[in-house]
Amino acid sequence: MTSIADPPIDLRETARRAQIRIAHSDVPIPRDRRRDVPRPPGPSGLAVLRGFIAGGEAPWFMVELERDYPTLAHMRLLGDHVYTLTSPEAIVDVFIGHGRETMKGRGLQGTKAVLGNGLLTSEGEVHLRNRRLVQPAFHRDRIAAYARDMVDLTLAHEASWSEGQALDMQSDMSALTLTIVGRTLFGSDLAGDAHEIGESLAGLLEGMGRYLVLGPQVLRVPLPSRKRALESFARIDRIVERVIAQHRQRGDTGDMLSMLIAAEEDGAAFDDAQVRDEAMTLILAGHETTAMTLTWTWMLLSQNPAVAEWLHEELDATLAGRNPGMDDMAALPRTRAVVAEAIRLYPPVWIQGRRTLADVEVDGWLIPEGAITLISQFAMHRSPRWWTSSLTFMPQRWIDADGAFSEDAPGQPRGAWFPFGWGNRRCIGEQFAWTEATLVLATLAQRWRPELIPGSDVQPMPAVTLRTKSGMPMVLRRR
Repeated sequence: MTSIADPPIDLRETARRAQIRIAHSDVPIPRDRRRDVPRPPGPSGLAVLRGFIAGGEAPWFMVELERDYPTLAHMRLLGDHVYTLTSPEAIVDVFIGHGRETMKGRGLQGTKAVLGNGLLTSEGEVHLRNRRLVQPAFHRDRIAAYARDMVDLTLAHEASWSEGQALDMQSDMSALTLTIVGRTLFGSDLAGDAHEIGESLAGLLEGMGRYLVLGPQVLRVPLPSRKRALESFARIDRIVERVIAQHRQRGDTGDMLSMLIAAEEDGAAFDDAQVRDEAMTLILAGHETTAMTLTWTWMLLSQNPAVAEWLHEELDATLAGRNPGMDDMAALPRTRAVVAEAIRLYPPVWIQGRRTLADVEVDGWLIPEGAITLISQFAMHRSPRWWTSSLTFMPQRWIDADGAFSEDAPGQPRGAWFPFGWGNRRCIGEQFAWTEATLVLATLAQRWRPELIPGSDVQPMPAVTLRTKSGMPMVLRRR
């Protein structure tokens, strides 16, 4: 926890650091200033501002764009020309076919305020170098070792659960996944920091998170939430810097943070700022996305008791009361299908943007260099054009003819399902996330069936991830 001896938070200094992080770019950022280019139709400027700034409306705005513009739509957003891609072919063409001719968009540039220039936000040679250094931590053999910790920590967390207990499942799952990331990737016990990190992250995401999609300029706007967000930046920074300092004192313990501290490229070691940025990225991105996946999963299971029973049948038959492990992943197709279907309906990463570094042609329209392209997992995963019974929680769609889990089983075209991104920017922790979510769910659902508290109005809140506006109020029930 943050020491009582810590000095007061200097908001001016925190804002200065955030602005420096946001202003940094590994490659020049081009701008689309072309006046001679025909633009495809799209929503009005007023509709765009209302869609992105009104609380909670952005995911539904992207759903409307996918419905009304079947290939792509053009709009203006804070001076940028923005093209929303709404067909699988267009998405694959730009994000795969021209992936190396793009860079991060407004949203990720905005998240540099807290993440810095880590793996998620860096570009070009810096990104390739960082990915090479981090990649060994996510090798299958390492994930198999992490799996044991995932289950052990879930069992320890389960000891805090009791019949009839009311809790906020969003906060509860965040605390659990933060502890797992701390142990597996950093060799650190973050359990004592879970509450402070959770509150700080909520302050950041609920305060400024939904505006970060608008880009770096948002931190200059004196919004009421700005002060709370800056305080959250500072508190999380202190915890991460303390973890790194303690790790340097202990020496190499074989975990990923040790790898970052010891890493050298062309004879130069990572400095404290670089280690901080990678650690911050993996702590926040590594636990937040899985926590939100599990949060939405518990809600959907509570709302769909027949599906919950279908899941419990598999857990009872396959595990028969014992703890799951890495070797059980293939034998738990229903469990994985439940996770996949929760991700389909409530993808933690709900929108993704790229700025073009060269002219790209899509469906006869020229997207100039410097334009922003947007794709929305939330919209594409829910589209009735690509998914049968698109709004129905139906995990059975992910089971193939042989009874195995398959991401191809629903029959959707390539480009309609991309929860972990695309190409050279595809999430490096994808298998870590699948393993963690599956094993945590299998461990807890053997003995528990949490129920959503009647009358709860659970609404998505589009921040950097897809959170809930007011938590996930549930009551714990033993099976």
